[in-house]
Amino acid sequence: MGDVILALPMVQTIKNHLPDALIDFLCIPATAGVLENHTAINKVIPYDKKGGDKIDKFIEVLSEIREEEYDIVITPHRFMRSALLTYYSEAKVRIGFEENALAFLLTNKIKYVKDKHEILRNLELVKQIPDLNYDENKVSLKPELYPSPEQKERVKHLIHKPNLVSFAPCSKWFTKQLPIDKSAEIARKLLFNGYNLALLGGESDIEYCSELENKLNDPALVNLCGKTSPLESYEVMTNSKALITVDSAAQHLGSASSIPIVLIYGSTDISFGFYPLTSKYKIAEIDSLECRPCTDHGREKCPLGHFKCMVDLSSERIINLMEELIQ
Repeated sequence: MGDVILALPMVQTIKNHLPDALIDFLCIPATAGVLENHTAINKVIPYDKKGGDKIDKFIEVLSEIREEEYDIVITPHRFMRSALLTYYSEAKVRIGFEENALAFLLTNKIKYVKDKHEILRNLELVKQIPDLNYDENKVSLKPELYPSPEQKERVKHLIHKPNLVSFAPCSKWFTKQLPIDKSAEIARKLLFNGYNLALLGGESDIEYCSELENKLNDPALVNLCGKTSPLESYEVMTNSKALITVDSAAQHLGSASSIPIVLIYGSTDISFGFYPLTSKYKIAEIDSLECRPCTDHGREKCPLGHFKCMVDLSSERIINLMEELIQ
C-alpha cells in the first residue's frame, strides 16, 4: 500500500500537466481501496496476482490492458511481471527504471537513484513523457486521499475522543515491527501523559493489537486494528495530534494527512528514500549500531539474534520527540 500511496504524486502531476488525460492505475486488490474517489484517476484495474492460476490471471489483466489501447504505460515497479505487462500492453511509449529486470522492453528508461525519496524518483518518470513541458509549478508532492462522506462520518463515531494520538506499531516484517512489550511501554507513557490512543493496523495485525489492548486494559485506548479501511485509517490520523509509526504503509497514510509523525526505524533507515516527505517528522532510531541498516525491506528475524535496533529504543525518547513536534 505504501508504494501505491507514493505513486500518487506522479499521477497527480501528470494530471496537472495533461488535464484531459485519462489515467488508469493498476494495483493488487488489497491496495485498491486507498485509491477510491481520487480525482486524478479514471479507473483502477485490480490485478490479483496471488493464488489460482497465475498465468490465467496474467493473461486476463493483460487482455484488459490491451483493450484500452494505451498511448503510454509507466511502471515504477522494477520487476519482471510489471515489465512484461508494460511491453505486451502494445503502448508505443513504455516508461520505467533501468533497474527493471527486463528494462530492454521499455522505450524510455531512467536510473533508479537509491538515496532519493521514492516520490521524487517516480516524478523523474513523468519527465520521460514525450513532448511534456515539465513545469515545477505543476508538480504535486503530497499524496492526496479522498475518504467518502460516509467514511468520515463512521470515523467520527469511532474516535469521539480529544487529545488523540494514532499509533501504528505493526509491520508484515518482524525487523520493522516494534516488540509488543516496547509498544506497551510507549502506550502506557502516552496514556499516563493524558493522551487518548487510536491503535491502527490491518487484518494481519489483529492478534498483535488484541494482545496489546489486553495488556493495557485502558478505556483511553481504542483498538481500530482490522476495523478501518485504509481511507478510514487516514481519516483517523487526520483527526489526531500526531502519529507514532514504524516503517510501514501507515507512515505514508500519515504523510498524506500532513500530521506530525514520529517514524521508528528498526532494520531500515532513511537512506532508502522512504520517509514522510510532506509532513513534519522526527526519526527514532539507534544509529550507533554497525549492523544497521541490514535490509531495505525488512526481515523475518534479526540476522544477529539480538534485535537491538528495536529492543534498545527508548520509549521516553519517542514520547519526547512527539511532544516536540506537536508543541
